[in-house]
Amino acid sequence: MDRRSARAAPLAAKWRKLAKQRCAEKGARLTPARMAVYAEMRACGRPLSAYELIALLEQRQQRKVAPLTVYRHLDFLMRTGLVHRLQSVKTYFACDHPDHAHESQFLLCDSCGQVDEVESSGLETLLAQIADERGFRPDNAVVEVKGMCGTCVVGEHA
Repeated sequence: MDRRSARAAPLAAKWRKLAKQRCAEKGARLTPARMAVYAEMRACGRPLSAYELIALLEQRQQRKVAPLTVYRHLDFLMRTGLVHRLQSVKTYFACDHPDHAHESQFLLCDSCGQVDEVESSGLETLLAQIADERGFRPDNAVVEVKGMCGTCVVGEHA
Protein backbone atom coordinates (compact mmCIF):
# COMPACT_ATOMS: atom_id res chain seq x y z
CA MET A 1 0.00 0.00 0.00
CA ASP A 2 1.44 3.40 -0.94
CA ARG A 3 1.68 6.37 1.42
CA ARG A 4 -1.28 8.17 -0.19
CA SER A 5 -3.76 5.36 0.32
CA ALA A 6 -2.52 4.88 3.90
CA ARG A 7 -3.63 8.47 4.61
CA ALA A 8 -7.08 8.04 3.10
CA ALA A 9 -10.19 7.63 5.23
CA PRO A 10 -11.26 4.01 5.70
CA LEU A 11 -13.70 2.92 3.03
CA ALA A 12 -15.81 -0.22 3.33
CA ALA A 13 -15.16 -2.82 0.63
CA LYS A 14 -18.78 -2.45 -0.58
CA TRP A 15 -18.33 1.26 -1.36
CA ARG A 16 -14.86 0.77 -2.87
CA LYS A 17 -16.24 -1.93 -5.19
CA LEU A 18 -19.25 0.19 -6.21
CA ALA A 19 -17.00 3.21 -6.89
CA LYS A 20 -14.70 1.14 -9.08
CA GLN A 21 -17.68 -0.35 -10.95
CA ARG A 22 -19.26 3.06 -11.62
CA CYS A 23 -15.98 4.45 -12.92
CA ALA A 24 -15.40 1.40 -15.12
CA GLU A 25 -18.93 1.76 -16.57
CA LYS A 26 -18.16 5.38 -17.44
CA GLY A 27 -14.72 4.55 -18.82
CA ALA A 28 -13.18 6.76 -16.15
CA ARG A 29 -10.13 6.27 -13.98
CA LEU A 30 -10.54 6.25 -10.20
CA THR A 31 -7.21 7.63 -9.03
CA PRO A 32 -6.01 7.35 -5.41
CA ALA A 33 -6.67 11.09 -4.94
CA ARG A 34 -10.25 10.78 -6.21
CA MET A 35 -10.76 7.72 -4.01
CA ALA A 36 -9.44 9.69 -1.02
CA VAL A 37 -12.03 12.43 -1.59
CA TYR A 38 -14.82 9.87 -1.97
CA ALA A 39 -13.65 7.94 1.12
CA GLU A 40 -13.59 11.13 3.21
CA MET A 41 -17.13 11.96 2.16
CA ARG A 42 -18.37 8.45 2.97
CA ALA A 43 -16.55 8.50 6.33
CA CYS A 44 -18.09 11.83 7.30
CA GLY A 45 -21.62 10.69 6.46
CA ARG A 46 -23.07 14.17 6.15
CA PRO A 47 -23.13 16.89 3.51
CA LEU A 48 -19.87 18.82 3.27
CA SER A 49 -18.92 22.08 1.68
CA ALA A 50 -15.82 21.91 -0.50
CA TYR A 51 -13.85 23.82 2.15
CA GLU A 52 -14.97 21.50 4.95
CA LEU A 53 -13.82 18.62 2.78
CA ILE A 54 -10.47 20.31 2.13
CA ALA A 55 -9.95 20.82 5.87
CA LEU A 56 -10.69 17.15 6.59
CA LEU A 57 -8.32 16.01 3.82
CA GLU A 58 -5.56 18.34 5.04
CA GLN A 59 -5.97 17.07 8.59
CA ARG A 60 -5.87 13.42 7.54
CA GLN A 61 -3.05 13.82 4.99
CA GLN A 62 -1.10 16.37 7.05
CA ARG A 63 -0.41 18.55 4.03
CA LYS A 64 -2.03 21.41 2.11
CA VAL A 65 -4.65 20.44 -0.46
CA ALA A 66 -5.39 22.75 -3.39
CA PRO A 67 -9.05 23.81 -3.57
CA LEU A 68 -9.07 23.61 -7.38
CA THR A 69 -7.94 19.98 -7.19
CA VAL A 70 -10.73 19.09 -4.78
CA TYR A 71 -13.32 20.83 -6.96
CA ARG A 72 -12.07 18.82 -9.95
CA HIS A 73 -12.33 15.59 -7.95
CA LEU A 74 -15.87 16.54 -6.85
CA ASP A 75 -16.86 17.25 -10.46
CA PHE A 76 -15.51 13.84 -11.46
CA LEU A 77 -17.37 12.11 -8.60
CA MET A 78 -20.60 13.87 -9.59
CA ARG A 79 -20.22 12.90 -13.26
CA THR A 80 -19.76 9.26 -12.27
CA GLY A 81 -22.80 9.33 -9.95
CA LEU A 82 -20.88 8.78 -6.71
CA VAL A 83 -21.59 12.23 -5.26
CA HIS A 84 -24.48 14.68 -5.43
CA ARG A 85 -24.43 18.45 -5.07
CA LEU A 86 -27.12 19.85 -2.82
CA GLN A 87 -27.81 23.19 -4.48
CA SER A 88 -29.90 24.78 -1.73
CA VAL A 89 -27.22 24.34 0.94
CA LYS A 90 -24.14 24.45 -1.36
CA THR A 91 -22.73 21.15 -0.15
CA TYR A 92 -21.79 17.75 -1.52
CA PHE A 93 -23.16 14.42 -0.37
CA ALA A 94 -22.04 10.85 -1.13
CA CYS A 95 -24.73 9.02 -3.09
CA ASP A 96 -26.55 6.31 -1.14
CA HIS A 97 -27.34 4.40 -4.37
CA PRO A 98 -24.27 4.58 -6.64
CA ASP A 99 -25.01 1.16 -8.10
CA HIS A 100 -27.39 2.66 -10.68
CA ALA A 101 -28.07 5.95 -12.42
CA HIS A 102 -31.01 7.90 -11.03
CA GLU A 103 -32.44 11.32 -10.44
CA SER A 104 -32.37 12.17 -6.77
CA GLN A 105 -34.77 13.49 -4.26
CA PHE A 106 -33.50 14.72 -0.91
CA LEU A 107 -35.15 15.47 2.40
CA LEU A 108 -32.96 18.06 4.18
CA CYS A 109 -33.46 18.78 7.88
CA ASP A 110 -33.05 22.47 8.68
CA SER A 111 -32.58 21.66 12.35
CA CYS A 112 -29.89 18.94 12.52
CA GLY A 113 -28.60 18.94 8.94
CA GLN A 114 -29.50 15.30 8.25
CA VAL A 115 -30.04 14.43 4.60
CA ASP A 116 -32.08 11.47 3.41
CA GLU A 117 -31.64 10.51 -0.23
CA VAL A 118 -34.82 8.93 -1.54
CA GLU A 119 -35.71 7.47 -4.89
CA SER A 120 -39.21 7.77 -6.22
CA SER A 121 -39.82 6.53 -9.73
CA GLY A 122 -43.36 7.92 -9.39
CA LEU A 123 -42.04 11.42 -8.76
CA GLU A 124 -39.52 11.07 -11.60
CA THR A 125 -42.31 9.99 -13.94
CA LEU A 126 -44.57 12.85 -12.85
CA LEU A 127 -41.83 15.45 -13.35
CA ALA A 128 -40.99 14.01 -16.77
CA GLN A 129 -44.69 14.08 -17.75
CA ILE A 130 -45.12 17.69 -16.62
CA ALA A 131 -41.98 18.75 -18.48
CA ASP A 132 -43.07 16.88 -21.61
CA GLU A 133 -46.53 18.49 -21.55
CA ARG A 134 -44.86 21.88 -21.58
CA GLY A 135 -42.28 21.00 -24.22
CA PHE A 136 -39.53 21.40 -21.63
CA ARG A 137 -36.39 19.29 -21.77
CA PRO A 138 -34.78 19.08 -18.30
CA ASP A 139 -31.05 18.51 -17.85
CA ASN A 140 -31.69 16.98 -14.46
CA ALA A 141 -34.57 16.75 -12.03
CA VAL A 142 -33.10 16.93 -8.56
CA VAL A 143 -35.66 17.70 -5.87
CA GLU A 144 -34.64 19.10 -2.49
CA VAL A 145 -37.30 19.29 0.21
CA LYS A 146 -36.32 21.28 3.28
CA GLY A 147 -38.02 20.86 6.65
CA MET A 148 -37.54 18.88 9.85
CA CYS A 149 -36.66 15.20 10.15
CA GLY A 150 -38.71 12.87 12.32
CA THR A 151 -36.15 12.94 15.15
CA CYS A 152 -36.19 16.73 15.34
CA VAL A 153 -39.99 16.88 15.11
CA VAL A 154 -40.28 14.45 18.05
CA GLY A 155 -37.64 16.42 20.00
CA GLU A 156 -39.56 19.64 19.39
CA HIS A 157 -42.70 18.14 20.91
CA ALA A 158 -40.99 16.47 23.87
